[in-house]
Amino acid sequence: MSQPPSSMPQYGGPMSTPPSSPMPPPPPKKKRTGLIIGIVAGALFLIIAVLVVIALIIFFAVRGGGGDTTGGGGDGGGGGDKSATPEEQATTLVTDYMDALVAGDSTTAFELVADPSPSDEMLPAAAYDAALAAAPIADVAVEAPVMDPDGMDGTVPVSFTVGGEATTYEFSVSDYDSDEVLELSSPMWASYSPDSLAGLGATINGEELPTDVSIAMLPGSYEIALGVEGFAPSTDEPLVYTDYDSDIEWPEATLTEDGLTTFRAAVQKSVDACIAQDTLKAGCGIGELPATTDDGYTLTDGTVKRTLPEDAQRTIDKMTATPSYDEPTFVEGEYIGTIDTKMECEKDGQKGTCEMWLGGGLGTPSVDMADPKHPVTWS
Repeated sequence: MSQPPSSMPQYGGPMSTPPSSPMPPPPPKKKRTGLIIGIVAGALFLIIAVLVVIALIIFFAVRGGGGDTTGGGGDGGGGGDKSATPEEQATTLVTDYMDALVAGDSTTAFELVADPSPSDEMLPAAAYDAALAAAPIADVAVEAPVMDPDGMDGTVPVSFTVGGEATTYEFSVSDYDSDEVLELSSPMWASYSPDSLAGLGATINGEELPTDVSIAMLPGSYEIALGVEGFAPSTDEPLVYTDYDSDIEWPEATLTEDGLTTFRAAVQKSVDACIAQDTLKAGCGIGELPATTDDGYTLTDGTVKRTLPEDAQRTIDKMTATPSYDEPTFVEGEYIGTIDTKMECEKDGQKGTCEMWLGGGLGTPSVDMADPKHPVTWS
């Protein structure tokens, strides 16, 4: 019985399909750590850049780059906000300035003005602050500005009190550099200090007082003191300065009671020394006696006797003294007057005692109080 042909290939026979090519190995998996770090770093950089930009915007706004809406001062007294009207800028400038005075802050007040006068000498801030504390600024009323048609210049009337004393002042504002920002002109508050206090260690509110110069002032109360022993101001009342139109009366230098006692003692000592001279020449402003008189008497040198009348002595005892204006430590007294004078004399061989009518006069004494020896000169 015959078998059906098998469908299976013979061993060793050819394959019915070609062998397939080998498969490539799978790609390795990428790590995600580096990618995450890169994303985070980029985000941080972006945040920092945004913060820097915001900081710069705030900085330039504060510096007054056209967006300062707080008004006055800070950078040369400018009004700050260009978007504000000239009237608004003017009001802000003056209000800020007066607020500084009310607060007793002289440093800020001076910083708010655009053009402090170079001809005025500044006192230390402590002197101004003490002035504002002793006579505070209060009751401030800033009135509506009066601007020029172009808005470049204007005035701002203000009323206020200085230690309770009412006063007014008209401030000036101007756009000096045409940048549409107004600036506050320096108030014309100044006073010329007297030369009559020079050399006396003068102080104003405890600070050195420059003399014979124009001093920048602020409203307030100023106390003057002298540092040289024996001298004092002519008044112990403080100097109250209200505004430019106020009439300042600087005190004069005077001698204290101790100083006057020292002065009179120096004059008395000099007079006693002169009166004791028995020579024709004595000093103290007394004229030298002639050796021979007009009527033929010969005066004997070394025999002169001088005495001080009672009225002349009273003049010395009650003498007033006035410091020189140009050199206040050089103090001048009063004319003392005549003295009594006798001496031995001879005429035509006859000797006797002669008495001089109006026997000479003591002059006017001046004492150098700055010299510890208090020397006296006469005129």
